[in-house]
Amino acid sequence: MSKDREDVETGSVTPPEKAWRRSTVGDISPTQTEFPREQYEEEHHHNGFWRVGSKQHKAHENHAQKIAEGIPPPFRFNPIKIVMITGRHTSKLSSLTHILLPAIPAGLILWYHARRTNPLPVFIFNFIAIIPAGNLLSFGSGELQHRLPKTIGATLEIFTGAIVEIIVCVILLHLKQYDVVRAALLGSMFANLLLVTGACFLAGGIAYREQKIASYVGDISSAALLVSAVGMVSPSLFFQTIHPRIDISESGADLKVLYVSRVVSIGLIVAYFCFLFFQLHTHSTGYHHVLERAESIYVGRKQYREKLSVLEAIFVALLGLVFVCFCAYFLVREIEFVVEDQGFPELFMGLILVPLVEKFGEHLTALNQAWDNQLDLALSHCLGGSIQTALFVAPLIVLVGWGLGHEMDLNFELFIALSLLLAILVVGNFVRDGKTNWLKGMFLLMVYYVIAVAAYNDPELRRHYFGEGLVGEGGEGGIKPGE
Repeated sequence: MSKDREDVETGSVTPPEKAWRRSTVGDISPTQTEFPREQYEEEHHHNGFWRVGSKQHKAHENHAQKIAEGIPPPFRFNPIKIVMITGRHTSKLSSLTHILLPAIPAGLILWYHARRTNPLPVFIFNFIAIIPAGNLLSFGSGELQHRLPKTIGATLEIFTGAIVEIIVCVILLHLKQYDVVRAALLGSMFANLLLVTGACFLAGGIAYREQKIASYVGDISSAALLVSAVGMVSPSLFFQTIHPRIDISESGADLKVLYVSRVVSIGLIVAYFCFLFFQLHTHSTGYHHVLERAESIYVGRKQYREKLSVLEAIFVALLGLVFVCFCAYFLVREIEFVVEDQGFPELFMGLILVPLVEKFGEHLTALNQAWDNQLDLALSHCLGGSIQTALFVAPLIVLVGWGLGHEMDLNFELFIALSLLLAILVVGNFVRDGKTNWLKGMFLLMVYYVIAVAAYNDPELRRHYFGEGLVGEGGEGGIKPGE
């Protein structure tokens, strides 16, 4: 019996996944088949829309048993186990972030002893410290998945990534830095859609000639992203429409946009819960099979390793949450200094820098999954995170601001609002055919690079720092203030 046939019958790889392994079949794609159609249909039956082999039941049972062997009693609390298991992490890349843990106490010490004399080191260390702190929060919540259904566990993991984003935005909202909040919200979507998705396509394209995307992931995600983009940018386009009119004042236009943003935010949150109900209840089978198939492609230490108990996982998640809150507060308090004294544009700070650290651990996990040929899992993090930001986080921040008496709206700058629409169209077009390669990843990274360069050179925000050199005082080539 050949090794490939033996792999199939022992359950180490199922026939559909076998075609994904370059080490055994070269560059054969999952749409092609090296199994005779008649033989394949005799040995397999349909379950949902993925084929599940009748001869694979024993292998599936062994797989579930191995996973269960690593799950401890729910109320175990062993500090040594916590350190050892957390240090290994589920992702090789994410585990490397533990070397940044000393930045957490360093950021705390600098805040209390050097924030008045040396605010820049305070910003830098707390900027770095959010990465391992958020990673602890993500890992702790991820460990709870093993006692939950797959779809609920995956949704919980994506939601955990939004906690850091919500904390940062609420602190910025409290400090009335509305422009940075708006830029950070869209910046999180740009990071997920372009930077991380592009990096996943690139990493997967280096490891494999071509990777496949489940139609469920591409179709549902593209539809949800388009709807969320319309809801996000409509208030901005509405403002651009009514602002030039002579029958309405500037303050009147602002009030109209604020009202529209609040009403739209309620509708977006309703749409988000409808999306969750669709994914977790009425059409949960499709999402479940996507997750199950993606996990079965790579069965390494991240599945069969020893895991945290429920009590230990909650402790690690709460510890990460506390660190995130402190580091985010210290970071946000120094943004004003970095913008005013260091010459960083406010748009670049909110659109590029802040979103980079909000979900850094989640981004590394997605990148590791793409390298392991689990592209559907990686995209569920990237695209799912973008949908969650647009349909839940952004409207939640608007409603929280409403409750606290802040005039937070969805009136984004026209440049980034239109850039979001274009980014979603580009990503949707790339996933439509269900195939990815490294070149698509490079294209997405290039789009992100273009947006970052434009944000850094925004003249409206850099005028204050470069003064007459950029704006002039009515001289040649200058622009008079107010024009």
